[in-house]
Amino acid sequence: MKIAIASTFHPYRGGIAQFNDAMAIALRAEGHKVNCFNWSRQYPTILFPGVTQVKFGTSTPPHSKSAPLDSISPNSWRKTAKIILCDEGVDVVILPFWHSALAPALRGVARSIKRLSPETKVIAIMHNATSHDGKASDKWLTRRFLKRVDNVVTLSASVTQDVIKLAPDLPVKTLFHPLYDDLPVKPEKGLAREKLGIPVSAKNVVLFFGLIRPYKGLEVLIEAANSLSEETHLVIAGECYSSWDKYEKIINSSKAKSRIHVFNRFIPDEQLGEFFVAADLVALPYLSASQSGVTATAIQYDLPIVASNVGDLSNSITNGKTGALVEPGDSKALGEAIDVWFREEHPGLGEAYAHLKASKSWGEFARQLL
Repeated sequence: MKIAIASTFHPYRGGIAQFNDAMAIALRAEGHKVNCFNWSRQYPTILFPGVTQVKFGTSTPPHSKSAPLDSISPNSWRKTAKIILCDEGVDVVILPFWHSALAPALRGVARSIKRLSPETKVIAIMHNATSHDGKASDKWLTRRFLKRVDNVVTLSASVTQDVIKLAPDLPVKTLFHPLYDDLPVKPEKGLAREKLGIPVSAKNVVLFFGLIRPYKGLEVLIEAANSLSEETHLVIAGECYSSWDKYEKIINSSKAKSRIHVFNRFIPDEQLGEFFVAADLVALPYLSASQSGVTATAIQYDLPIVASNVGDLSNSITNGKTGALVEPGDSKALGEAIDVWFREEHPGLGEAYAHLKASKSWGEFARQLL
């Protein structure tokens, strides 16, 4: 099958680029011909809240073809569709969606594809149905995009329900977020902690990992640190996409301040292993969510997860076996769940994760996708 993916790839950074790179590799491994078309400009600089949109590393991503795809240039959307269809007989065009700011561009590509090649199927992979921390206009933009695709694939049941509300007549298939199997080699735990400046002797280390945005509820976890055992340290690793001031104030007033280690920056792939190996548990205090790439990474590193019971997180977390679920926004319950996990034995963790790794592989995702 001839497949084209128009989205974000290396050297763009972040979970979506990582997802798309892995998806292209998996589809090729299944025998499909896959062409990847990257953005020439993803977000206008003035709209991007982080330091930079690109990363530089030694990883070798799937080769992506040059395309004029520009999020704010309608002419580029038509040109991109023509370039995609230059390879005659394209069966499927995949358009991953995760932010409504990109909806007009994706809609423009889809519209031109269907006009130039009506037999080509256009599939939207919806990471979210609307943007996290979004506005009311997001739904309108998303609905307009969905009108131009043939099928939708989601990674969680909660997103499927959101899509159905926006486009009730559109075929939707619910899959899952695959687990990454090409993660950096695990360093020794003591060495990882030493590199990060975390006490090697710390009995318990809790990790909050990923871009820091309001919906992720980091303040709930910082407040929960007040009630954690004095043997427990908290590591916060990720670039803040809003003001850091409110988090800093909570940390400075916390009695656990000396046990909170902050890395307020984007964490490159080559340092991923250091943070996850240094930790004993991953915390996801999200106030809302669809699914989480951090969950997939934690499972691959065999770390238990304590998370808010939102979105699709419950499908990867079994209370008492692979972690715990608490109500969102409840710092007391979050702290208690973390302490309880560290006090008890959990012999079934390895077996449970082995099953998840087999059922949520990239190969299985690629087979179910098409």
